[in-house]
Amino acid sequence: RASCRRWTARRLLRQTAGQGGSVFFSQGYLGLSVSDFRSNYGTVAEDAVTIDMQSRRYAIEGEVRGLGSFLQNIKVQASRTEYQHTEFEGSEAGTVFKNNGSDLRLQARHAKFGALEGVVGAQLDESQFSADGAEAFAPYSSTRQSALFAHEELSTTWGKLSFGARVESVKLESQGNAQIARFIPASRSFSPTSYALGALWNVAPQWQLTGNLSYSERAPKDYELFADGPHVATNAYEVGNANFSKEQSTNLDIGVKWARGANNLGVNAFVNQFNNYIALDATGVLRDSDGNGGGGLGVTDSGNGDNTSLESGGTAGILSEFAYRQVGARFSGLEASGNIRLLDAGQTLDLALSADLVRATNTTTGQNLPRIAPARLRAALAWSQGAWGAGFAINHVAAQNDVAPGQPTTAVYTLLNASLRYQQKLGASTLLWFAKIDNLSDVLAYSATSILTQTAPGKAPLPGRSLKLGLQASF
Repeated sequence: RASCRRWTARRLLRQTAGQGGSVFFSQGYLGLSVSDFRSNYGTVAEDAVTIDMQSRRYAIEGEVRGLGSFLQNIKVQASRTEYQHTEFEGSEAGTVFKNNGSDLRLQARHAKFGALEGVVGAQLDESQFSADGAEAFAPYSSTRQSALFAHEELSTTWGKLSFGARVESVKLESQGNAQIARFIPASRSFSPTSYALGALWNVAPQWQLTGNLSYSERAPKDYELFADGPHVATNAYEVGNANFSKEQSTNLDIGVKWARGANNLGVNAFVNQFNNYIALDATGVLRDSDGNGGGGLGVTDSGNGDNTSLESGGTAGILSEFAYRQVGARFSGLEASGNIRLLDAGQTLDLALSADLVRATNTTTGQNLPRIAPARLRAALAWSQGAWGAGFAINHVAAQNDVAPGQPTTAVYTLLNASLRYQQKLGASTLLWFAKIDNLSDVLAYSATSILTQTAPGKAPLPGRSLKLGLQASF
């Protein structure tokens, strides 16, 4: 544990910078921003490998209000992101990954038609992915997506009705890779549609009932279709399927809410039924970085992601195979949250409580789906007086024993977090000084939702005790 903390401290370096500005006028605003993030860090999968990453984002956002009798306002958001990371083994550069993309979103709020109000809009997205090197897990690919959407709300004497719809066109292309023969050109097109209906009923003073019914479709991602290679980030050999169809789901949730002043309580139950759910499952096969596997390697997989149990041939370059598969699936669960005001006399003290649990089943096989979060409980105290504030939180996570075949279980753990803040005015600016201590008791814990818990057993714990000191300036 101690050596893991020293390894992290030695291998992590981050640099962030950003600048932006906005012009405000009587009927709206226009803003521009540029942000840059750079990081150099190690990987838990391979101790000798470091990642040199850089990402730059350009964004523009604007809104014009009071356009006329039909339109109330039009809002536009556009951005361009340029991402690259290089894997280094020692000082030698290895595989280079790039992912560049642009997006544009136009949204207009129309004037009220009686009690009906809402927004309509369009969205365009495009991205290009490339990986050059021996450990490219997917081919060059491009994704283009366009969508039209609408959301409407109808106020009634008893509450509110809402309606939503989204129609998309998605095209994904694999351009192959001249250096890696297993990557071949391919193209897929999809036309997902989604619809939603919701209701809010003010059943009594301070009480509300809510319900939502929706049908949604999702096009597969490029890597879900075309992946076929070693993925250092997950320490797995990932395999996609270019013949996938759209992921489809029918979703229902019902909730009850109560609120009085600073006190509130909400409970929500949900069920999501999927056709063609895309899951990433361990196959029990082992592969080398060139894709060779099976009996030719003379190895077997222990099923727990621990490749130190290979029968022969060593462990260098040998990875467990994980394949994307489409299965029937059902998610069901409960969520609850509330706040209790304990003190309100010149200073405030609140107790926030929350809990959630989910059960996820592969209805094709009757087995558990992989990497599902266990039941969680949280209690947090928040105190404030004037410019000062402090908090203390307890996060309790149950053991996860309902796991997919070959996936390890995870043990119960409890994390303690604390924070202190001070806010001051400095001319027209506001300064927020803060200190945060996470995992106060330095608990050793593992995430049930991380694939690295399975593929790099014992090497990917949640962060240990950490102290963050910071200053945030607003002007």
